[in-house]
Amino acid sequence: MPEPLTRRRLLGLGAGLGSALAIGATAACGTVPDPGAGVPERGASATCVPRSALASHRTVAGLPLVYEPDQRRSAFRFDTGFFTRLEDWAGGLADVLPAAPEELRTYGSWTDGGTACDSWHHAGRAFDLARVRLADGSEVSCRQDRWRSLEGARLDEARRRYWALAAGLHARFSYVLTYLYDAQHANHVHVDNGRSGDGDPTFSPRSGVQVDVVQAVCRYLWAQPVELTGRWDAATRRGVAAVLDSLGLDDDLGAAGSWTGLMTAAAARGRD
Repeated sequence: MPEPLTRRRLLGLGAGLGSALAIGATAACGTVPDPGAGVPERGASATCVPRSALASHRTVAGLPLVYEPDQRRSAFRFDTGFFTRLEDWAGGLADVLPAAPEELRTYGSWTDGGTACDSWHHAGRAFDLARVRLADGSEVSCRQDRWRSLEGARLDEARRRYWALAAGLHARFSYVLTYLYDAQHANHVHVDNGRSGDGDPTFSPRSGVQVDVVQAVCRYLWAQPVELTGRWDAATRRGVAAVLDSLGLDDDLGAAGSWTGLMTAAAARGRD
């Protein structure tokens, strides 16, 4: 299925990020309005936490962390609750990827917010994922800025792996920002727990980022005739209802188990 032209949500993202962001690799994602169907969601305000208050980690679920700009294994600082959920996600990657994962390449987690405090990165509650390197030498790339120029089967594979990976993150976090969010996320997927906290996410049709992933997995993983409009429109509702029915899930994404069930099933399609 050809890649459609998509809109870019050019929203004002927070500034004042630290060293990793100074390279231009990431964008601050704190209390960013999420347009969805035109009604912004409200969540807790991002806070600043000093570096010394956060634990340093070189691995997530045993997978080494590699800083994408210099390709060196590095340590990054995380909030404990956020890191626990990130480990839960990473610990299950071997079950949903075509080969065993070997390392996570990233643009970082905690950054010094200074006086801004407008990003969950400033609290160690955000992570920017660039690539997952696999034992067979291949990868799952979040670098849409690179793979978007591929053609045919290679493009299909890169895109399928990308959205399966994003779905796995969506099963555990409410805020997962992809290239559909804006151009600043073309080289990484941002994840934070600013909205969902330490609990499981739930679906809201007002959430643009959740509608994005629903449309993308329906289109690219289940070949449903769904356009990437970013709107909870009739075609999207029909497409996701067909997928949920095939999975034996309640066709109401707000029902218990439907959201995590859909995202978990989508993540498993990354094995293909």
